[in-house]
Amino acid sequence: MDGLLVDSMIHWLELDRIFFEPRGIKITEDLVRQLTGKSEKENLAFLKKEFNMGIEMDDLFAKRREHIDIIYREKTIDMPGVDVLIKKAKEIGLKQAVASGAPHHTIKIVAERFGWVDHFDELLSVEHVEHRGKPEPDVFLHTAEKLGIKPEECVVLEDAENGVVAAKRAGMACIAVPDKRWSFGDFSEADLVVDSLENKEVYKFLSIDLD
Repeated sequence: MDGLLVDSMIHWLELDRIFFEPRGIKITEDLVRQLTGKSEKENLAFLKKEFNMGIEMDDLFAKRREHIDIIYREKTIDMPGVDVLIKKAKEIGLKQAVASGAPHHTIKIVAERFGWVDHFDELLSVEHVEHRGKPEPDVFLHTAEKLGIKPEECVVLEDAENGVVAAKRAGMACIAVPDKRWSFGDFSEADLVVDSLENKEVYKFLSIDLD
């Protein structure tokens, strides 16, 4: 969802800089790669270990959490091409789901705000797979099961390296849509790499006729 359906990552990075950098945690490209796609629970555990911070990190995440819903309810906008793509996919009968590292309630906020609820068959979070986030394939495999289709019949659209790795571990095809502002990493495992969901190669890969 984040960075693929909605342009929220830029706000996440700003939020993390405000909360983390004054406490000596610099937001580097490598740190962004480590955290993206994982659950909050996993990221909290990682940062505690990496920066040797205990209860202070719990308090930090709690304060940061107060600002998160504002990102989804007010600040973020939909990514170019996403609205047309999911509507076209719905028209030809493709099953669609959100499978995100974000909390389930924020996924619902996004789907409701942008009028996508009826276009997605499932709205799923790593919360549904015991918080095992990407690059583990759990959320994608769970999504395929909920949709009633085999992993090899799925195409994952991803904007992060962890997501691409998770998709391939799940045995699924993957279209990568990296954003140069924050998508740091290796996308060579993807079956197709494009710069936008508006790219006609996406429609070709999904067998969606634009005419």
